[in-house]
Amino acid sequence: MIILRHISVALTATMAAVGTALFIALSAFYKRRTWTPESDYYMFREEEEEHIKKQVLVLGLDGAGKSSVLQGLSGSGYRRGCRPTRGFNFISLHTPACQLDFLEIGGGEDLRMYWADFLKRTHILVYVVDSSDRGRLPLAKDELHRLLKADAELPVVVLGNKQDKPNAVGVSELREALSLNSLADQRKLFLLAAQSGFEGLSRTCGLQKFQDLLLTLV
Repeated sequence: MIILRHISVALTATMAAVGTALFIALSAFYKRRTWTPESDYYMFREEEEEHIKKQVLVLGLDGAGKSSVLQGLSGSGYRRGCRPTRGFNFISLHTPACQLDFLEIGGGEDLRMYWADFLKRTHILVYVVDSSDRGRLPLAKDELHRLLKADAELPVVVLGNKQDKPNAVGVSELREALSLNSLADQRKLFLLAAQSGFEGLSRTCGLQKFQDLLLTLV
């Protein structure tokens, strides 16, 4: 059973890595339809010119709400009952300045050990935390700091998600729980609050604010 489990973990990680490589390769050769970020222009359009491409890596423990954020950014809206991501998800966001390619890697224990391998091609790290899952905040902190040590200069945006849930940790307490105060002066690191689902992100920190921050960092 142990051998089979190791084989399953290796195959899952390999599929995620191969999928990422294929995504990057295909994006270099094919024009594809993307969503414009402005709320008044949520419609498909063909890319008319080449844009600078920047990769945004979206990580966080399983159940943190990473997929819901991507759903909203893609314009598909928030759907309840998202299944945990076992491999990867990605979307592209077309802006006047550049093209942001969002890549989400699953947050299960068997995939977290491979997170750091994806930092090399990343321009920004978005780390999503379930603010209501108090019992796993220490684990979320440990995984975040492991990533921060792996790349000392990568800009980081931490999303304190599910602020509307019962017993959710407030932003100030979350900053303390994740030990962000000791890092604030050493690197570009930001903490934003969000409620459940992408609509919560829009109501709390705001899609435009989130987008503007990412564009500033790249």
